[in-house]
Amino acid sequence: MKIILGSNNISKKKSVMLALSEFGIIDYEIICVGIESNVSSKPINDETLMGTLNRTHNLLQYCKENDISFDLLISIEGGYEQVIDNYFVVTYASIMDKDGETFIGKSQGLQISQKMFDWVKNGRSLNQVIESIEGCVQNKKGNGICGYLSSSYYKRAKFDSSAVISALVALLNKDKNYRELDIELNKNYTVKKKITNGSKCVK
Repeated sequence: MKIILGSNNISKKKSVMLALSEFGIIDYEIICVGIESNVSSKPINDETLMGTLNRTHNLLQYCKENDISFDLLISIEGGYEQVIDNYFVVTYASIMDKDGETFIGKSQGLQISQKMFDWVKNGRSLNQVIESIEGCVQNKKGNGICGYLSSSYYKRAKFDSSAVISALVALLNKDKNYRELDIELNKNYTVKKKITNGSKCVK
């Protein structure tokens, strides 16, 4: 299986490898290509999903322009999310197969404080603050914010892999479970619609 990953980040490559191993997939090669997301470096809310979709679109164009074949295109975008008065670090992944169908995955969210969220919202980096605390460099490519906050339980590759797994679930089951459920829903919807349309009011 030939996979083109829309990033040169070694952590993102590891996250794909971790996700594939969950499904027992071992026969693959991953080619990394630096691709723009066309969103801010610290995307918030819908911008995070938009970033991964943009990466996949740009990656597809790159493959077409350079005559590169593939089985899967994978893009990963990390960002931040506000839900009412709660704040989270999240990751989205998108996978496009060679037929052009796209599957979206999302990680679980790791809660952060409002102060952390506001820091990012104002265009500043949490990773730089973490690096000053830890005395390290390139935290973004290693432990990541989630790794620091979870005392290394959720290192970035592990955290991001859950988004890739989520997308792979949809891809691997599209012709079975997903299809069967859609067919059944369509049957029920059709029956319900016929009953509704055929009903008459008695005065």
